[in-house]
Amino acid sequence: MSPAKSLEQRELSAVLPQFELLLTSSGSTLDHQMELGMGTSVARILRFGSFEANMRAGELRKRGIKVRLQDQPFQILVMLLERPGELVTRQEIHQKLWPADTFVDFDHGISLVSADGQLAEAEYPAPAATPLVETGPIEQRLSARPRFLVTVLVSCFAITLAVIVYLGWRRMRAGPFPSSGYVMLAVLPFQNLSGDPSQDYFSDGLTEEMIAQLGALSPDQLGVIARTTTMAYKHTSKSVEQIGSELGVGYVLESSVRRDGNQVRISVQLIRVHDQVHVWARSYDRHISHSIELQEEVAKAVAEQIEVKLSPSYRGRTNPHHLDAEANEAYLRGRYFWNQFTPEGYRKAISYFQQAIERDSSFAEAYSGLADSYNFLVVTDSIPASEGHPKALEAARRAVSLGVDLAEPHASLAVAMARSEWNWPGAENEFKRAITLNPSYAMVHRLYASILAATRRHHEAWQQINEAMRLDPLSLPNNAEVVRTLYYARNYDQAIEQGQKAMQLDPNYVRTHFWLGRVYSQKGMHREAIAAAEKILESMPDSTLGLTEMAYSLAVAGRRKEARQILRRLEGRSTSAFVPAYNFAVIHIALNDEETAMRYMQQAYENRDWAMLVLAVEPRLDPLRKDPRFQEILAKLNFAEKPFG
Repeated sequence: MSPAKSLEQRELSAVLPQFELLLTSSGSTLDHQMELGMGTSVARILRFGSFEANMRAGELRKRGIKVRLQDQPFQILVMLLERPGELVTRQEIHQKLWPADTFVDFDHGISLVSADGQLAEAEYPAPAATPLVETGPIEQRLSARPRFLVTVLVSCFAITLAVIVYLGWRRMRAGPFPSSGYVMLAVLPFQNLSGDPSQDYFSDGLTEEMIAQLGALSPDQLGVIARTTTMAYKHTSKSVEQIGSELGVGYVLESSVRRDGNQVRISVQLIRVHDQVHVWARSYDRHISHSIELQEEVAKAVAEQIEVKLSPSYRGRTNPHHLDAEANEAYLRGRYFWNQFTPEGYRKAISYFQQAIERDSSFAEAYSGLADSYNFLVVTDSIPASEGHPKALEAARRAVSLGVDLAEPHASLAVAMARSEWNWPGAENEFKRAITLNPSYAMVHRLYASILAATRRHHEAWQQINEAMRLDPLSLPNNAEVVRTLYYARNYDQAIEQGQKAMQLDPNYVRTHFWLGRVYSQKGMHREAIAAAEKILESMPDSTLGLTEMAYSLAVAGRRKEARQILRRLEGRSTSAFVPAYNFAVIHIALNDEETAMRYMQQAYENRDWAMLVLAVEPRLDPLRKDPRFQEILAKLNFAEKPFG
């Protein structure tokens, strides 16, 4: 007998006497409900814990997911469920399942004997404990194939465990037993019932905060689809079943908010996808300053309904004191503008986050938003790194000190440490801490992917961006980041394929064209690269970012005269506005002026230009890699010759 079989036998033997004991001692009544089926007939549903047994259909489901179960184990389960608190004898089970001439040896375990009297593939020794029901020696003669018999017994064992857990829970009157499975949930956008479209910032902010609350609740058991994807269902006419199928979730949370001055009414309902049953619903009336702690209350209620155990690290997101109403409002407005992903949006967001901090100096999330806004203004070449990075780092450190158990501050600090200090180990530690606190925070996976790619850990970067896509598949930044990840891994063909898929979501999204243009240039697809640069300039007229991409694309395509015209334009702009030295270096590389390019690269290092982040992996910089001065800069940036980590 193999060790694996021996272990399986011991497990089944150990559980049988306990099963009978619990059936006898528990006087609990299971939840029996009559529910209408799809037609006019009535389907009887027996619910126990996270399971449902559909008597009419002969189906067992766990949290809405069908459990594959043979007919005989299902019949045993039904017998047990229909007689809670009663003793179900072995003889009754025998009479229910097997013909009169079939024998089952219960006293010496369930020994499966074939028709010719030979011992079948599985043998289970007798339980050590004395069974409650005494029966005479019986042996079983079956003509069925041994593998089928083993399947039946293993299935019985699994269901036995489930029933034991449930009856024990009911008998102990304890809280819901946590599921060992993983539940996916989608928080649909809060409906703004105020009749005022200008209040959308408030309802959208509540949506984002609710997603954050639920994502941090129980990382090992509950996953939450991110904001960008669920916002695509705002004002949708799709059914819960359609949404659940498209997003691959088991539950959907629908919510609405009605605001009257500083008073808000929030209504929520939790819907199970597979049968559209409203599992739970409630309305709350609160002052606006209590909205964040209210969402924590709702999140815990949802966890109770879907039976997930709170993570030990979860301490809630509520401030120790009630937020100032105006601080809360300013913060929600800031997040609304931040989510526009434009330089102008980031500037407005900074203004509102600063207002929130002025009203409440301990508002960790506002500091985190402030750090993110400065970081992205630098990335869009809107402000110099020397101006934005110190402000981002200061705000991020303050956010972490105030919200050590929040994922967002740690993510903000990770980005700031990587871009302003080139502190890769420190940044990675902060990323990992953020993911531990809230694995459903899609943006942290995307940002972590960008740092992993920059440090030449391309496989890990691919894993992280795929996780971001799983959580937020309709996010335009995520889809563009997929192209970026493949570009830096120099997987150009797949990058083009993914970029074309991303454009199906939005053919005008700038960042998709930005990365595709770079890929096209490396592939020698110059016409496509120039067209991508034109799309950037259509969306961001006369932007430094767009002009740089156009100049590079024209130069490598052999249209150097046009490229030099743009170069002179940028040089003139740099006398009165910010133009990164890194951009000039890239254009001169395309013009085959490597000496001038190297001088600008050294200046970019001194200025701490944000694009120095990708110095180790950027294909456009390959002509400079053999230059000792370039290698010296790489060393100063803490990039090793071999992939980092």
